[in-house]
Amino acid sequence: MKLLEVSGLKVRFWTSDCEVQAVKGLNFHLDAGEILGIVGESGSGKSQSVLSILGLLADNGTASGTVNFCGQNLLALPEAELRKIRGKRISMVFQDPMTSLNPYLTIAGQMTQALRQHKKLSKEAAQEHCVEMLEAVKIPDARKCFDRYPHELSGGMRQRVMIASCLLLSPDILIADEPTTALDVTVQAQIIRLMQDINERFGTAIIFITHDLGVVAGLCERVLVMHEGDLMEEGATRKIFYQPKNAYTKALLEAVSRPHQQVTPFIQRDGETTGQGQDETSPLLDVHNLRVHFSVKNPERWSSKLLLKAVDGVDLSLQSGETLGVVGESGCGKSTLARAILRLVPITSGRVCLLGKTLTDLAEPKLRPLRKEMTIIFQDPLASLNPRMTVGNIVSEPLWTHRPDLSRQAVKREVMEVLQRVGLGNEGLNRYPHEFSGGQCQRVGIARALILKPRLIICDEPVSALDVPIQNQIMRLLADLQREFGLSLIFIAHDLAVVRNISHRIAVMYLGQIVEVAPALGLYERPLHPYTSALISAVPVPDPDTERKRKKQLLSGDLPSPINPPSGCRFQTRCRYAEQRCRTEVPELRRISQTLVACHKAEELSTGRPTRGTH
Repeated sequence: MKLLEVSGLKVRFWTSDCEVQAVKGLNFHLDAGEILGIVGESGSGKSQSVLSILGLLADNGTASGTVNFCGQNLLALPEAELRKIRGKRISMVFQDPMTSLNPYLTIAGQMTQALRQHKKLSKEAAQEHCVEMLEAVKIPDARKCFDRYPHELSGGMRQRVMIASCLLLSPDILIADEPTTALDVTVQAQIIRLMQDINERFGTAIIFITHDLGVVAGLCERVLVMHEGDLMEEGATRKIFYQPKNAYTKALLEAVSRPHQQVTPFIQRDGETTGQGQDETSPLLDVHNLRVHFSVKNPERWSSKLLLKAVDGVDLSLQSGETLGVVGESGCGKSTLARAILRLVPITSGRVCLLGKTLTDLAEPKLRPLRKEMTIIFQDPLASLNPRMTVGNIVSEPLWTHRPDLSRQAVKREVMEVLQRVGLGNEGLNRYPHEFSGGQCQRVGIARALILKPRLIICDEPVSALDVPIQNQIMRLLADLQREFGLSLIFIAHDLAVVRNISHRIAVMYLGQIVEVAPALGLYERPLHPYTSALISAVPVPDPDTERKRKKQLLSGDLPSPINPPSGCRFQTRCRYAEQRCRTEVPELRRISQTLVACHKAEELSTGRPTRGTH
């Protein structure tokens, strides 16, 4: 039975320059109890299609066509009538829960509003129903969470709160707009499982918008593929994945990284090793027992301080021309490690050596000449570029700082050359960052990082905000530049499929420590740490048959606080193999074949005969 039927949907936006057609005559339907996926690149019209259904377009946007829901055309309803349907019959989960939740209200304050508005429940009855729904979405200690503010919850918990809020009124349709894009793969797997449970338990029809084809493969029954406002292809999930007809759909599927299959990497992997304990005596970068601790206020005692151990005893080395991938959940210390290596945050203890020179104790005047040898590419390209500066000025700024001997003409030549090298050309010299796409802005960031020809570039989640085809372009560019200039890269990401294709070795971090280091292919073929296994297991596979048959090792709970980490092995509170020894004894990072691993049961895991522990 067709629950929702969309015919000839067009969405237009009026700007000072011209009319923009975001959606161009879209037709689709949603059956009762169905999970429908909508995929496509950024700007394809996915989100605007569903926002128009709920009357949530920006002020300069208009929608035309027919959206038939239970005999009513939603596009023709006055705002007062649409408000009765919005939230109660059709609800929506947005991509970033932090921007959707009111930071001034507790979870209780904002969840009860909907119930009291639509169902006229008493305060006590509304609170009780909210707690029941929080428990339904598997939030531990729901009553305690109920009295907290959004900033006191993790990203995964906030997303669960949003989903619980949307389900309070038992809607017929739940629209999920990129609900897992900003989450770690482990939390993403939990949210996907939750969506499946909601569909089965409540019979709620779901429209799931994403650019992750792996998620679609395991979750959705039908798929719409959109591109530049047009519907390119529609059909059952298996048919779209195994028998695509449209050229764009085929290109989209070919661009997806597949962590569980042999793929052609972006780099050459001749003679892979762990990079530690090698015969080479002078690695480009050597980090020993690095610790970064922050003093934070104790919310219970204003006069006392707590110690947040963001990085807590990390050893790593990097050879010239090598790429080291660093993976782990948000909050594990990846970005803090990167900033500590570059001396952008204070180092508590330990040693960082670059090109044989110890950076740890250098004062800023002596450190400044070495800064031209190391740089960073940030996750959000637009946020890291000065909006008041042209691209030419942004890219040339490091030259004016470190190469004051160059003439204005020489600087312009260098800038034009590097922009050409990253595929931007010279026509963008006098344009501003907001005039470029996300992928182009990331290329500007890469150009700025390359302008001084550094030896080390740290890439901090450089492709996580980009669509799959653009991700591949950026990674191929980085690999080409590495071959051309002999760069060494530290590539930080939470997408293990992406890291596999660009890294020689991969280091896995958990709660401020490295728990496993291995050659990229070896890590995926036989991970020796249970946390690594869980990360790899959580990555969705863009193959419907494979994804729906395989058993996932879903981690329970969220990452423990680095202020008060667990005793013994820090992973023991979430590890299915944990035993008494794990709770009391800290495992050392030791070598097994080509892998360095910190786990008491690593030998058993390496032979494939681990014994399950008891909590």
